[in-house]
Amino acid sequence: VESMSREQRSLPPEAARLVYRSLLRACGNGTRPEVLPVNSSAVDIASLPRKPREVVAALRQVPVEPFAALRHAAERARALHPAAGTLPPSLPAFILPSHQLLPGEAADFVFFEPRYKRMASLVLGLDRASPAADLRYAHLPEGAEAAVGTLASITGHQVLPDGRVAVRVLAGPRCEVSAARHEPMAAADNATVAPLLHVTCTFVADAPPADAAADAALARSCLEQLASLAQLSLTEVPPLLSAERLSFWLCHNILRNDEMWLRLHWLRSRSTADRLAFVRGALDKAAAARGGRGQSESA
Repeated sequence: VESMSREQRSLPPEAARLVYRSLLRACGNGTRPEVLPVNSSAVDIASLPRKPREVVAALRQVPVEPFAALRHAAERARALHPAAGTLPPSLPAFILPSHQLLPGEAADFVFFEPRYKRMASLVLGLDRASPAADLRYAHLPEGAEAAVGTLASITGHQVLPDGRVAVRVLAGPRCEVSAARHEPMAAADNATVAPLLHVTCTFVADAPPADAAADAALARSCLEQLASLAQLSLTEVPPLLSAERLSFWLCHNILRNDEMWLRLHWLRSRSTADRLAFVRGALDKAAAARGGRGQSESA
């Protein structure tokens, strides 16, 4: 392909075409740009693609190391867009009321409770008796049936000298608990140790939009407004071509970790339009506050 990067052009033609086609497949032929890396955090938001064919054109021109980009895209595609039928029948669950992840959000945690060290062993395949590493678990605000959380994937980990496990995770689609069981944990000195919860989940999506074009336009407008108010440091492309996914991306960029009620409310909401209306209101309020400070300083 004439417009491939220098690294891609240095590959044998067949290998270059294979890498390019694999990247296209990972990003859904341009429909899922959020799996792709960006080369620089200094990105002009207004110039980002608006259509799949623009994503494909940009993909051909981005000067990235091809195999590193392919690994990155494949990892994010598996986490953010799991293929139908690949969800395990049962997932270990991490219950964390104080920090509920929204779809597309990355975070770092340290597992230290016995149940969560057991979860890490299962998910990462650290124990010889464990099945092959699946890398995924259910990240939930509570363990009750019908709880809504996210399917989280561990993208990096380190077993610390004291046995704790530090992880980097990426939250994928929403999931709702349909069944649960507890795995008792062994404890020394008759201490009480919380059991590990295993859950069966189904994926959750927003209701069909009343006006998809209006939602898409509002999502893009909110993205550009956010960029005008804050210095965005982008390591991945935002989910530009899905109003639902972009609404969550916007939410986790404007909500603090401790704003639990809002995080849970919008995680459970099935309306993209309502979520975007909330984002617009929050951004308008931030813009007004900035304008007020500017007037005070100039007075």
